[in-house]
Amino acid sequence: MNELGIWALQTDGVAEAVIAVSEVDLEDRLEGMLVQLPDMLEPGIQLVGRQTLADGRPLDLLGVDTNGRLVVFELKRGALTRDAVTQCIDYASALDAMDPEKELPTHIAEQSGKLGIEKIDDFKAWYEKDAIENEHENELGNLLPPRLVLVGLGADNRAERMARFLQAGGRGIDISVLTFYGFQHGGETLLARQVEVEVDHTPSSSKKKGAAEKQLYREFWAEFLSAFERNHKDWEVLRESRGAKALTNSSLHFDACGKSKEVYYSFQYPTLKDWPTQVNFWVTNSNLEDGERIFWGLHAQKDEIERRFGETLSWDIGEGRKTRGMHIRHPGENLVIGDRERWPEVRDWAIQRLGSLRGAIQPHLDELTADSG
Repeated sequence: MNELGIWALQTDGVAEAVIAVSEVDLEDRLEGMLVQLPDMLEPGIQLVGRQTLADGRPLDLLGVDTNGRLVVFELKRGALTRDAVTQCIDYASALDAMDPEKELPTHIAEQSGKLGIEKIDDFKAWYEKDAIENEHENELGNLLPPRLVLVGLGADNRAERMARFLQAGGRGIDISVLTFYGFQHGGETLLARQVEVEVDHTPSSSKKKGAAEKQLYREFWAEFLSAFERNHKDWEVLRESRGAKALTNSSLHFDACGKSKEVYYSFQYPTLKDWPTQVNFWVTNSNLEDGERIFWGLHAQKDEIERRFGETLSWDIGEGRKTRGMHIRHPGENLVIGDRERWPEVRDWAIQRLGSLRGAIQPHLDELTADSG
């Protein structure tokens, strides 16, 4: 086990050893201090749970880091042992088994609001706000798998060895070991923090590149929507309850029938040269009971739709697909979001094709959706 020593240097050059505080004096206070000052755990962490149940057993602290990932903190009163490692893995695996879109957000919201942790009524909305503030992805699936952090008043060699083994060699376990040591000096209690096992969470070059691409999309969609709304004042853009996140993606959705997420128009403008820049219409049958009927009803009017549109459309009719539809590709080559000089051309092409596609499809779609009602 590592031991941390601290000396106070006097003005006359004499070093005075600072007296260590016993574990007994700290163990009842440490968790409360970390809740009050979560940056002691790591900068920017937001705690969303304390004594949160996981598979029926309470885990000590649960947080979301600045990358939008869930962090399980296992605290031990005293030195960390190998039992702390297995217990932390057990908690994390229980959370990882939950559906990140439904079960996990509900679980976190229901378990929040205890022992100094803020109450979160709607975790999805909370997470989206956090994503905007910290500029991380706000897909709830990014919460998982959880990171693991062991926290104690020292750590024995076996606990450190196990943690290093799990995080090394591409085993996929993001685990860290954090220890605190208490000292008494000048009538005050001093707390020293030491990272025994650390994982590098510095944004990689690919993440930095992703942030730059998001900024490009923010600028492009701002220009695009300004022009789009002048041409189509009655047509709503679907941001899918994502707020600003919808304006950092490579595609944007447009209402087809009552803000449905299963039937919509879209325009995609990629970051890679081998991806198509195209305008689409999609019908998803995963949650729409009569999605198949609507798609094949439109397909039966294929000739009429293409006549009204004025161009031949590509129809996606593959067997077993959850999403079927039609699209028209931009004829240009090597179109990517990074080519600013072509933004006006791509913007005007997409707005014109979206309007034409809507004009060709909507009369038939309105009849089909009216029939389903």
